[in-house]
Amino acid sequence: IYNSDMFGMFNVPEDRKAAQVALATATLSKSFQSAFNVVKGSVPARTDVPDTDFDACGKKGIADLKAANEGGTLFGSLAQGYGAPPAIANAYKDVVSKFVHGQIKSSDEAVTQLVQAIDDAR
Repeated sequence: IYNSDMFGMFNVPEDRKAAQVALATATLSKSFQSAFNVVKGSVPARTDVPDTDFDACGKKGIADLKAANEGGTLFGSLAQGYGAPPAIANAYKDVVSKFVHGQIKSSDEAVTQLVQAIDDAR
């Protein structure tokens, strides 16, 4: 499951587009991806960034991301709306929140409510 950083660009006049391209090019460069993610403790978006500057956890993350991508098992997280349609993600979050806050008393009841909430959301 992945979660990602995003940098948005606005529709700007022609005289500003070169600056946007420069920012995007710099942000996606191997050197920036390495430096940014080493400091942040995350994995580069690019799979061709060398892992030499990363600690053991970073190296494992890079290898795991590459393997999942190559194996077709890479899935987006619910956190950014990649893992499920909004109705299903919201149903999941509602039940988990109720369980965490003690409104649902047992894990068995949470599972039952989760199944029902997702079925209802479909």
